[in-house]
Amino acid sequence: MDIIKEWVRNIFVIVVALSFIETLLPSSEMQNYIKFIFSLIIMATILSPLLIFLE
Repeated sequence: MDIIKEWVRNIFVIVVALSFIETLLPSSEMQNYIKFIFSLIIMATILSPLLIFLE
């Protein structure tokens, strides 16, 4: 159960941190690429428990 709590907390912290960073960034054509990279980071965080089960 502690693993699930830590996993959810990690997702929450990363989403909040990336949202904060995104609001600080200026609007430009690079913003689409930055959002894509942030979404990859979030997806990697969500899928990280699968690596534990695949070991």
